[in-house]
Amino acid sequence: MALFVLLIITLGMVLINLLSEDNNSVQISAEYLSPSLKKNRELPKNKTWTQELAKSKETKFTFPVNELFMQIDLKSYVPPKVKSFRLVVNRADRYSLFCIVQTLSSMNLPYVVDKKNKTPEIYVSSKTENSLKKVVKRLEDYDIKSKIIEVWL
Repeated sequence: MALFVLLIITLGMVLINLLSEDNNSVQISAEYLSPSLKKNRELPKNKTWTQELAKSKETKFTFPVNELFMQIDLKSYVPPKVKSFRLVVNRADRYSLFCIVQTLSSMNLPYVVDKKNKTPEIYVSSKTENSLKKVVKRLEDYDIKSKIIEVWL
C-alpha cells in the first residue's frame, strides 16, 4: 500500500513540474501576427501569445465564426383586415349584456365583447346583413335599442 501511495505522489510531482515550465508555452510566429503588429514591432523573443495579446492596443477583433444575416418580411405574415360589424346598444347594464350574449349565442353568430371603458363594445362577425338585422329586432323584444356599424378589424 505504501508503494502505491509513493508512486502516486511521484507521478503528481512529475506532472506539476512539466506543467509549470515555460519551455512548453506556445511561441508567436510572424505569419500569425496582424498587419498592424508587424509594422509597429519586431517579433518578440521568448514571449507567449497570451503575453503579446495582453499588451496589444488593437481594439478590432475578428471572431472565428460564420455570420448569418436574415431578413424577414413581416408584412406578408400580417393577415389583412377583416370586415366585421359593431353592435351599438343604448344600455350597458348586466341584464342587457346578458340578453345580448344570449341572443348572439342562440343565433350562432361569433362575437367578441370588449370592455375597455364603462360601456362594452360588441363585435359581431357575420356574412349576411340580414342575420344582423334579426339581432336588432330580437333585442327590441328586450327593450334594448341597438344598431349595426361596419368596422374593419
